Amino acid sequence: MPDSLPRSDDLEATWNFIEPSISQILGNDNSASNASSFGVDKVLSPTMYMEVYTAIYNYCVNKSRSSGQFNTDKTNNQSSILVGSEIYEKLRVYLRQYVSNFQKNPNESFLQFYVRRWKRFTVGAIFLNHTFDYMNRYWVQKERSDGKRYIFDVNTLCLMTWKEVLFDPKSSDLVKEVLEQITAERDGNLIQRGHVATAIKSLVALGIDPQDLKKLNLNVYIQVFEKPFLKNTEEYYTKYSEEYLSTHSVTDYIFEAHELIKREERSMSMYWDDHTRKPLSETLNNVLIRNHIDKLEADFITLLDSRDHQKISALYSLMQRDFTLLPKLATAYEEYIRKSGERDISELISMHKASVQNHPHHEGSNPKRVALASINSLPPKSYIKKLLEVYGIFRSITTDCFRNEPLFTKALDNACRGYINSNEFAIPPGSPRSATSKTSEMLAKYSDQLLKKSSKSELVNDMSVDDIMTIFKFLTDKDAFESHYRRLFAKRLIHGTSTSDEDEEAIIQRLQSENSMEYTGKITKMFQDVRLSKILEDDFDVILKKAQANKNYKLPALQPFILAENMWPFSYQEVDFKLPIELQESHMKLEQVYTEKHNGRILKWLWPLCRGELIADIGKPGRVPFQFTVTLFQMAILLLFNDSDVLTLETIQEGTSLSIQNIAAAMVPFIKFKLIQQTPPGLEALMKPDTEFKLARPYKALKTNINFAGGVKNDILNGLISADGNSQRASGGADLTESEKVEKELGAERQIFLEACIVRIMKAKRKLPHTMLVNECIAQSHQRFNAKVSMIKRAIDSLIQKGYLQRCDDGESYTYLA
Repeated sequence: MPDSLPRSDDLEATWNFIEPSISQILGNDNSASNASSFGVDKVLSPTMYMEVYTAIYNYCVNKSRSSGQFNTDKTNNQSSILVGSEIYEKLRVYLRQYVSNFQKNPNESFLQFYVRRWKRFTVGAIFLNHTFDYMNRYWVQKERSDGKRYIFDVNTLCLMTWKEVLFDPKSSDLVKEVLEQITAERDGNLIQRGHVATAIKSLVALGIDPQDLKKLNLNVYIQVFEKPFLKNTEEYYTKYSEEYLSTHSVTDYIFEAHELIKREERSMSMYWDDHTRKPLSETLNNVLIRNHIDKLEADFITLLDSRDHQKISALYSLMQRDFTLLPKLATAYEEYIRKSGERDISELISMHKASVQNHPHHEGSNPKRVALASINSLPPKSYIKKLLEVYGIFRSITTDCFRNEPLFTKALDNACRGYINSNEFAIPPGSPRSATSKTSEMLAKYSDQLLKKSSKSELVNDMSVDDIMTIFKFLTDKDAFESHYRRLFAKRLIHGTSTSDEDEEAIIQRLQSENSMEYTGKITKMFQDVRLSKILEDDFDVILKKAQANKNYKLPALQPFILAENMWPFSYQEVDFKLPIELQESHMKLEQVYTEKHNGRILKWLWPLCRGELIADIGKPGRVPFQFTVTLFQMAILLLFNDSDVLTLETIQEGTSLSIQNIAAAMVPFIKFKLIQQTPPGLEALMKPDTEFKLARPYKALKTNINFAGGVKNDILNGLISADGNSQRASGGADLTESEKVEKELGAERQIFLEACIVRIMKAKRKLPHTMLVNECIAQSHQRFNAKVSMIKRAIDSLIQKGYLQRCDDGESYTYLA
């Protein structure tokens, strides 16, 4: 040991030896200002450092002191006499005196003084802690293990002394100056960020838990800085946002709020601890968003009107910060879409009405009749495309602006389901509550246009199966669509007008995947019927060729469709009709072949649906014969002209046994295309037996192939006054009759479906209250249609009458009868 070291058993000599070095380590007034650039290791030489460490070590390990040496201090118990307590107490007193002697320069603020001293003091405290390392590791550790939580390692002792002597009395002044600096930076002024950051970090360092020195304690930071900081932030941005909104638009404010939040949460994150992140975010949300929520929600509608994706996205991103605000925004979004869809459909109807009224054909007509005609003549493509247009606009907004957030995706679906199924056209004002939406029918007609051969290419070039499926998923009356689709599908199959079987099957598969196999069961069976009928046709063709092999004339070619009555949407009605002689032999032969192959089955002929092709050599000599596509009734009438060029209505009735209605419907296309001349002309003459019809010979027409069947109007006499003086249905009544027919069939099918649902539910539950049974029925029928409570009640009453259910004695429940 060098001679310069003090004796190990002399406390005063040891302290006097290390005190100058402690002052040099912590920094005096001259060295304090150089803390950041002149380290302690430069001030304290290695030799001096080792001498101080050795002196403390020698004193602490000395065992020669008597235990009674310090008994004069009656306040200390026996454990305080342990080696190290005396020098620890001298260091504590020295540190308090040292910190209390700090002086602020006249030209510096308290923040500058605090940061300058803090930097130097904390660096010195670390080196001082190393110097007293032996005492820390043995004496301090033993004291704390004995429960003395007021004993600290030297570094912690320095920090605690700083807090008690300098920080606690002046903390309000320090925080005030820090907040002033933060406010100045918010106002756009340059500040010394390093001073602010250091001061705030010192608050974290001063959060010492005496019970557990290793545990992070933010109590000082939160109480002294965070709470005033949040209050200052709230006051600042409350004033700022109000002033900004008074001179700027809400849209400008949205982008400004984004910038403010970005600045607070990113640029200024260098100051505060992570603990402040969440409360600061909540404060900013309250001040910048919640306090102005009414204006933001009102501007949301304006932004939707503008269709500006960037601005809508900015508003959503702002309000997304507080998830409790989104449900109300989604509700407003749903309502906006629904109203937009209804408004666009109303505008479409108004434009169509105007075009119909301005058409020369309707000049001077009854306004009510014109209005009815305009509604019934609305093109399915225009209607469906308008629905899709609205959906496409808001689907894009939902994806681009709301990032397919579930709340807004659900709002889009609900809104589309609303305006697609309920609008001025789908359910006109004044319709009964049980009315079925016309959208299902229009979508079926749209599908028919897409899949029909006769459609013009320019009509279907922008139509697709995806259009059908997009609207289909929003339909509430899917069973109504299936019914209308099946009717039109049947006509395409019977008349051979489908573009291809592959296209038809593709749509059926899409419908099946979207709903269920049960949903497309009848349609699939119709396909199977046509294929089986084709096999029968081939077999019959072979038999027919053999039968006419020994004859010197050729029987007309026949293409029969033998179909299952319960799968096809054709209702059988007895029609007075005499089959032309030319077809009778083929007809009888077909019935004979079928009954031999299928014993016990009955054939019912649907004459109104039959079509045929005639070769008419009635043109100028040398011209290629005409080929007419006609209904069976038209064919029967034209074949009568083989015997005479002029026939009366009475003669036609005798030759065909048809009613005046059917004859008139068949004649109109002939008269329109000047194949037959009527004498006297006019619709009223069609009712008179002596009206004459003359076949045009030679017949002049630009086309060789002419379709007369497409011009048949079965409602041709509806506008006339009948013989008994009763007014008949106005023009357009056939469509209404068809719709009424579908509506009636739907009602019957829904009744059967609901009864089946109830039986299925009750068979599983055995007993259920009325309300639960109704709710179960609504849930099970949701995929097909929206079941009204009144319909369910009728189904329940029907099942009670049939003996499937029984009311319980309580009058509110039902039991299932096996």
